[in-house]
Amino acid sequence: MNQELIINNKHYKKADNLESLNMFNGQLYETIVTTQSNEHVKNAAPIGVICKDSNHVVIHLDNCVHTHLNIMENGELIVNIIKDPLIFTYSTLGELDEEYFGQFNGFPMIKDSLGFFKAHVIKTIDKKRENDYNDGKGNVVTCEVEDIYISENNEIVPLNRAMNAVIESLVYYCRFDHKYKDKQDMIWTHMKELNRVCQKVGNESEKKSMKLILDKLKENHDYLE
Repeated sequence: MNQELIINNKHYKKADNLESLNMFNGQLYETIVTTQSNEHVKNAAPIGVICKDSNHVVIHLDNCVHTHLNIMENGELIVNIIKDPLIFTYSTLGELDEEYFGQFNGFPMIKDSLGFFKAHVIKTIDKKRENDYNDGKGNVVTCEVEDIYISENNEIVPLNRAMNAVIESLVYYCRFDHKYKDKQDMIWTHMKELNRVCQKVGNESEKKSMKLILDKLKENHDYLE
C-alpha cells in the first residue's frame, strides 16, 4: 500500500501505531466512528474509543443502533479523529450530510479527519452497564487496528472529556462566588459530575487537577460535600 494518501485534496501519511495519533494506553478519546451496512449505507456516530494498546481499541456500544448493526454485519469500522464540533453535533443528531463523507478503500470515513484508522472486530462481549440506554444492555467490542493515517498539515489532538472537564471546572471555580453566587449548589453538583467523568477517563495529571480544584473549593466553603 502507498505510504501517502490523498482524500478531498488533503494529504495523509501512513503511521505505524496509535501513539502516532497521540492516543495512549488506557485513555478514552471522543471520536466519530464510521461504518456501513452490507448494502453500503453509511453511518457516522460519536463514540468514545479506549486505547487498549498500540494496535488495539475497545468500544462500548449501547445506544448506537446503526453502528452496532453494521459492526455485527461485517465487523469493520473506521475511527476518525475530529475537532469540528458541528460534525459531532450532526453525527449525534443523525443529520451528517453526504458531503462530510470520504472513502478509504471503498469504506466511509470523514474526509476532514485530522487522522483515522481502519479496524476490524476480534472480540465481542455482551455486557450490562449502568446507563439509561436499552436498559443497560450493550456490547464491549475489541478491535484490531489495520491502517493508520495522519493528516500531514495538522497536529493530531484527539478529544478527551477529562481535559474539557478540568477547563470547565476551572471556569466554575473562578466564578463560584460571583456569577454563580445564587446557584452554588447546582454548580457544585455539576462539578462533582465533571470530577466523576475525569476520574473515569482522565490521566493522572487531569485527575490531580480536578482534585485540587474541588479540594480548594471545599476549603473555602466548608458546607460543600
